[in-house]
Amino acid sequence: MQNRYLSTLLISLTVLALIFTNPQSLLSYGEATNGLKKTTSAGALDVLLQPTPQPPNTKQETQFKVTFLQKGSDKVQPHIDYDFIITRGSKTMFQASNQTGQPGLPIHTAEGVVTIPYKFISAGTYIVKVPIFGILFNPIKPETADFSIQITLNPSKRNYCNVPELIRRHAHRLIKPRKF
Repeated sequence: MQNRYLSTLLISLTVLALIFTNPQSLLSYGEATNGLKKTTSAGALDVLLQPTPQPPNTKQETQFKVTFLQKGSDKVQPHIDYDFIITRGSKTMFQASNQTGQPGLPIHTAEGVVTIPYKFISAGTYIVKVPIFGILFNPIKPETADFSIQITLNPSKRNYCNVPELIRRHAHRLIKPRKF
């Protein structure tokens, strides 16, 4: 008899966990962990873009971690000359090289990984462009990796399932005492 109650409780908790778990939140978490990876327009490099927070929103400053990878691998490519541009429609909202006092001139990263902050002021679709101008101190014909980013008004509220809390709050509904 007791095994029957335990199995009923286990099945009920599993069903509740499935109901209260939002699969979209799990997908968003995976995207945040892995980031967005694109090959540059002529194929010289892969660029990994990891925006934080996820999803990017108008309430918090977004930190864009940009990792330059050797083509077809996860090995970081050092010594890259690049820029970082955010556009909306045909308007340039941000250009990293403008922040250096030398607009339009490439920025150099020795490590191959940079983090660039930006505060979005309105929701919508933006394009993040990462043009590459040189690899290992050698100039190349400019190549670009473009990423489409959707900005929300408010940070999303994750709908993760807290099973112990669910049990505490709903145990009286799951187990009905029987009279013998």
